[in-house]
Amino acid sequence: MAKKPEVFLVVDGCIQEGKTIYVKGKEYTPPNAELAEQLVKAGTIAPIRSATAQALMRADASTPAAPGTQPPPANSDLLNQQDE
Repeated sequence: MAKKPEVFLVVDGCIQEGKTIYVKGKEYTPPNAELAEQLVKAGTIAPIRSATAQALMRADASTPAAPGTQPPPANSDLLNQQDE
């Protein structure tokens, strides 16, 4: 049975893989152990169960959403507002 890949949390900066960008606070699974080790040493990622990652997740959970990040109201669709 294959070993399940370890999940990490981005704790500083961001990581780009192709078109996907992982920002601070998002889960990230490196493609290989060598890259994971390099990113952990650099302080970019931390194991999800580490104290650093847990503190970041708690801080994100207690932070209210920033103004302007809420979805627009249902009636804001420009296609539905066209004059006939």
